[in-house]
Amino acid sequence: MIDKEQEKAYPIRTLHEFLYEINREWGRFKKGAMISIVISSVLFVAFVFVLIKSIQVGFEASDIILETLLGGFLLYSIYLMSGQYRFFRRWEKRMTRLTMLEESLMTGQLDEKAE
Repeated sequence: MIDKEQEKAYPIRTLHEFLYEINREWGRFKKGAMISIVISSVLFVAFVFVLIKSIQVGFEASDIILETLLGGFLLYSIYLMSGQYRFFRRWEKRMTRLTMLEESLMTGQLDEKAE
C-alpha cells in the first residue's frame, strides 16, 4: 500500500531509478574500458616480442599472415576501447549534472508538497 502511494506521489520514480543505475554503473564502464586498453597494450607489446623472435628464427608465410591478423586485431581493440573511454569521460559530467538536476527536482517537489 505504501509503495502504491509513493508511486502516485512520485510519477518520475522509474526515471529516478534509471538515472541512479546509470550513474552508479558509469564508473565501472569507464574503468572496464581503461583495463581493456591496458590489457590489449600489454598483449600488443608481447606480440611485438613474439614477432621479433619469429623473425630471428625464421618464419613461413602462414606465420606472417597469422601474426599480422593478430596485431591488427589488437590495434583495433585498443582503438575501440580508447574511443569508448573517451565517450565515458566526455559524458560523465553530463550524466552527473543530469542526476543532480533530477534529484533537486525530486526534493523540490517534496518540499512543495510538505508546505
